[in-house]
Amino acid sequence: MTSLTLFVALTYADAEHWPALVRRARELGAAAAVLQGEGPSLADRLSRLSGEGVTAVHLVGVTFGAHGVPASWIGRVARWWLAVGEREMTVLFSPDAVRGLPSALPSADGLRPLVPREGGLTNPTWQDAPPVRCHLLVCRGPRCTAKGAERVIDALGAELYARGMLDDEVLLTQTGCLFPCNRAPVVAVQPDMVWHGPLRAEDVPAFVDELVSGERTLRALTTGPGEPAARPGIP
Repeated sequence: MTSLTLFVALTYADAEHWPALVRRARELGAAAAVLQGEGPSLADRLSRLSGEGVTAVHLVGVTFGAHGVPASWIGRVARWWLAVGEREMTVLFSPDAVRGLPSALPSADGLRPLVPREGGLTNPTWQDAPPVRCHLLVCRGPRCTAKGAERVIDALGAELYARGMLDDEVLLTQTGCLFPCNRAPVVAVQPDMVWHGPLRAEDVPAFVDELVSGERTLRALTTGPGEPAARPGIP
């Protein structure tokens, strides 16, 4: 049996560390993939390893932030991959993610063998677009990330959650470059077609107040000449 450890970057922000993660994985005799964001996806990497004759893979999540998606998402994707292709590979999963670049191959303690499950990536509640009032797009391009976008999205998530608005009234999403880069960090409000920038973590409470009231107190950028369209606010 040919076995291999596969380190998987968990979040969009973690995927930005892909070059360093893949170098470290090679040093340890392992491989690397991403759960989301730029880089080879977990499903594609598993397919490639299977084609190269690897018969057993040990999946380990890697994150570089204080918060992130649960590592259980690795298991969901891998179980789906096993089911849709009728794979013969043995896939083992570590439920605890590594924080920062791995310093060694992980222990085999607590490994969970994954069984195929095709429905793991579908759910009736995920069929339609969420009935939110607005969609905030937080740029995670290189300039915005360098100037504090990670702190902005952490602050937005915490503020919206504290007000009971996150995912119920406001959807929060990280994206690639949104332009205009010179105004980094940039957040776009949809469906208003209005960009805000620079928006810093300390601006977030006032920014959310603005979403609720419809009043514009922070710098807003338009997609063309004239003032940003007025929004009714969130009742």
